[in-house]
Amino acid sequence: MKRNIDNIADWVAYKFVMEGIDRVFVYPGGTIAPLINACIKFNIKIECFNNEQGSAYAALAYSRIRNKPQVVMVTSGPGVTNVISPLADAYYDSTPLIVITGQIGTADLTTRLEVRQRGFQETPTVDITKPISKKSSCLLTTDDVFSEVPDAFDITVKGRMGPCVLDFPMDVQRTEISSFDLPTRSNSNLEKLSESEEIIIEEGILEAISESKRSVILLGHGSLSLHDSSLLETISKNMDALVVSSFLGLGSFDSSSERFLGYIGHTGHQVANLAIANCDLLLVLGSRLDVRQTGTEVTSFASNAKVISVNNDQKELDNSRVHIDWPINVDVNLFCRGLQKSLEHNKSFSDSSWKSSMENMIEQRLDDIPMKRSNNIQPRDFLDKLAGLISQDETILVTGVGCHQHWAARHLPFKPKTNTFLTSAGHGTMGYDIPSSIGAAMASPEKRIVCIVGDGSALMNIQELAFLKDSDLDIKIIVFNNSRLGIVSQFQLITWGVDPTTGDFRPQDFRSIANGFGINSNKLSEKEDIRAKIEWIWEQKGPALLDVMIDPSADVRPMLLAGQTMDDMWKG
Repeated sequence: MKRNIDNIADWVAYKFVMEGIDRVFVYPGGTIAPLINACIKFNIKIECFNNEQGSAYAALAYSRIRNKPQVVMVTSGPGVTNVISPLADAYYDSTPLIVITGQIGTADLTTRLEVRQRGFQETPTVDITKPISKKSSCLLTTDDVFSEVPDAFDITVKGRMGPCVLDFPMDVQRTEISSFDLPTRSNSNLEKLSESEEIIIEEGILEAISESKRSVILLGHGSLSLHDSSLLETISKNMDALVVSSFLGLGSFDSSSERFLGYIGHTGHQVANLAIANCDLLLVLGSRLDVRQTGTEVTSFASNAKVISVNNDQKELDNSRVHIDWPINVDVNLFCRGLQKSLEHNKSFSDSSWKSSMENMIEQRLDDIPMKRSNNIQPRDFLDKLAGLISQDETILVTGVGCHQHWAARHLPFKPKTNTFLTSAGHGTMGYDIPSSIGAAMASPEKRIVCIVGDGSALMNIQELAFLKDSDLDIKIIVFNNSRLGIVSQFQLITWGVDPTTGDFRPQDFRSIANGFGINSNKLSEKEDIRAKIEWIWEQKGPALLDVMIDPSADVRPMLLAGQTMDDMWKG
């Protein structure tokens, strides 16, 4: 045997090494202990957080940044149920993640099937996780392990990415193996496209592009997988198209480009939504066009446009919320290379007056207009000053979920490979923020990590400040403290005129909380001090937190509400 592989847990750790796994993210427990010990034996770093959510969100961010599968390991029972939210996040936002859960022994699992619980901390892991994973399996035999572990690394990255779950009985982990020929296996499972591989773009698509005068390219999350982001710049120029993105598509195109209008949808930029409403051709690259993008009035979404949708998930194309003229089930890399080649001698020219009207709207800045007469700190004023520093540095912006998430997405700069955006979109999980910032910092220690989080979201996984202090990672946490669960409060006030359970909280003292964990912290209460306090946190070495007292009455404005069309957003 190679490298003293004595049992199944050793073999799994060896497979991790072969797959390029240099660390695993864990919260410990008895039924996962054999695998943790095996990872240590094979010099795999153990990143032990203070909660299963913390571990899994850090692993998720690490995976997103490295664009490869990452492993999180938790114990049975509460370990499983605590990891459900990050698992769902990985599934809905298409992130390659392998979740390994401990489980009671096979002798208990295979007997007394009629009883409610057959062992301490047993949960029906496969039944719980199967709907929110690409595959979920219980490894009852060594043969299951030898087949399912390698398959998980393949499945998680094949086609549309997503998580796999391996439920691992403790006795199987400890099963001794005396002889087994270790298979040789590549340590890279990402589906690599040959540079010579090509597709032919349908003539009807090229004719539609050529005839269009108001073309818009919508970049979804899938656009971030492009090996050469400059393809999008070239294609947009050749089409003479304006560019918008989905929420998760931010970062696939330079937000400072004169062609870029912002992101679309429920909390998107007003001008981006208006462009969708009035375009005559819409090229969708790697977006599932969910309700947060299209709004409820789907028949009015790009209603005057011919729609081309490129997606590697055939089910999304077959079940589209909006009409698609050309559904194309292919990788966006292949499509963009083919389209670029086809457009080299087939350039288009747009309606200049329409483009000018869009540009004028950008200059007017109609989103989150600050209340000039207020003495309170306005979100956009703060973010405008922060944007100047972010644009000068290589950054990864991480947010929680809430008003702060959308303000940051609207007003901070994004650029391929330079200014990256990480957030919870499809599942919309508060508490994504601090642990994901830690995972991002581990994956890209050379970049500056900025975590913008609301006071509600921050409290969900505040315990990971302890891990942050111990690891001394260079993460800047900016808390938007408005004593309110703003995004839900806003919905309640619009709909019912009152906001019970979400408005008028007692403000938390995050400066003192951070100090309690040993993290440098400061507080911003006055508008006149915005620049000085931003410069303070930017200059800190190691982790730091700035508690920003945001105007409690500030809303996300405008907003696309139920029953509204893309060109008629609620403005307050």
